Amino acid sequence: MASAQPSSRAATSPTYFFTFGDSYSQTGFSASGTQPSAAAPMGNPDLGIGTTTNGPNYIGYLTTKENASLVLSYNLAAGGATIDNALIPAYPGDVAAQLRLFEDVYSSKPASAPWTSKNAVFGFWIGINDIGNAYATTNAETYTPRLIARLKKQVAQIHAKGGRKFLFLNVPPTSRSPFFLDQGNATVAQHAAYLATYNRNLKAMVEEFKKEHKDVTTVFYDSWSYMTKVLDNPTAYGFPDATCINDDGTSCIWWNNYHPGMKYHLLQAEDMKAQMKVLGGW
Repeated sequence: MASAQPSSRAATSPTYFFTFGDSYSQTGFSASGTQPSAAAPMGNPDLGIGTTTNGPNYIGYLTTKENASLVLSYNLAAGGATIDNALIPAYPGDVAAQLRLFEDVYSSKPASAPWTSKNAVFGFWIGINDIGNAYATTNAETYTPRLIARLKKQVAQIHAKGGRKFLFLNVPPTSRSPFFLDQGNATVAQHAAYLATYNRNLKAMVEEFKKEHKDVTTVFYDSWSYMTKVLDNPTAYGFPDATCINDDGTSCIWWNNYHPGMKYHLLQAEDMKAQMKVLGGW
């Protein structure tokens, strides 16, 4: 791994990478377990454990491989998460709960994570389950603004605690996952339309947040466009087709019928890295 900085500085000036999201981001990190360090930047569990890829996901790769200096990962994402269970009931561990955990453990900048506004990055990849659980029963034009408004308040919580660097990922085209393809064209079209509205409103929220907070640095990563490129031309990325599933995480785009494998996550992390330089450790 090439270092963009002298190793002594990399060792003393890490990028503290706090992430929030769902199963596409989860690593099974426990805030009460072994904390990230230069020797073990993921903290707990070991790299590649606790994901839905059969190996590392994009967070693991951005922390250990696709980085230019030391990155420490504090990943509070939880499988099945929505923005707020009060709006879209789902599993425990919604982003609202993830933020409460951050407030309880890390907002005070403890010795386990002595972050500052300059060296901390806060990443959000959320919406897959909000859309999946709501597209059939709510109207996208009226309901996705409610979801995005709640997310904006959550981001503002981080800003109030000193967060100034933010990463946002929009929702990938999960309409094209085998899970939805098996449900037929009408369902795929309905889900895709809802997803497009969500993504449009998310992008508008990020732009609005930047205008309201002149002191922030933001990266908006278009995972929808990147995954679409891969699905449209899978052989160019080393995959046989756009729909095969293999739980080895590398032979196919899909690890199961709803989650891409570790090879896809590595490709996405490689694509993200160039855009993330502005945030610090990349």
